Amino acid sequence: QPAVSCDAAFARVRRELDGFDGVASVTPPATFRGVLRDYQMDALAWFAFLRRFGFGGCLADEMGLGKTVMVLAAMEARRVERERDGRPPHPSLIVVPRSLVFNWQQEAARFAPSLRVLDYTGGARRDSLERLREHDIVLTTYGTLRRDIGHLKDVAFDYAILDEAQAIKNARTSSAKAARLLLAEHRLALSGTPVENHLGEL
Repeated sequence: QPAVSCDAAFARVRRELDGFDGVASVTPPATFRGVLRDYQMDALAWFAFLRRFGFGGCLADEMGLGKTVMVLAAMEARRVERERDGRPPHPSLIVVPRSLVFNWQQEAARFAPSLRVLDYTGGARRDSLERLREHDIVLTTYGTLRRDIGHLKDVAFDYAILDEAQAIKNARTSSAKAARLLLAEHRLALSGTPVENHLGEL
């Protein structure tokens, strides 16, 4: 994708803001098998707002408030939108600690079973590199991201989503450097503890 100057990006946002009258509500698609609370519906609307203006975001709800479910509702909405428009899958990369891989798989199967989820972990993962674009979600770990960034940095993802994003709070670590190399149209960080020691971590 061609680089866009800061002036051009700000000009585009200013043009968009001319007609902006607030964050519009968003309803999850009928294929989403869950009932979202009001604050989760607000998060969906906020995700759409970020997409519209080309902003990245950090969803910093506390643990236990359903950040995973909110993201899955957004991913299912993206899948339905592409299917409705006759477009092929456009995978989103979700990076999680190893201990949460199974949880994400379980939640996806429960709330959005139509999402095609690729488990990009383990020793045989590189056999699936050619099939990344056939999936809606590519699920991987921070360790795998560090080891495979040479392959993953060349994939144009829809979203790059970092769960427990405090894993990249130190910009000098290899995880943080690898995350910055990812190519994605949209970026989202999820963390219940976005600032643990000082504001620079955010």
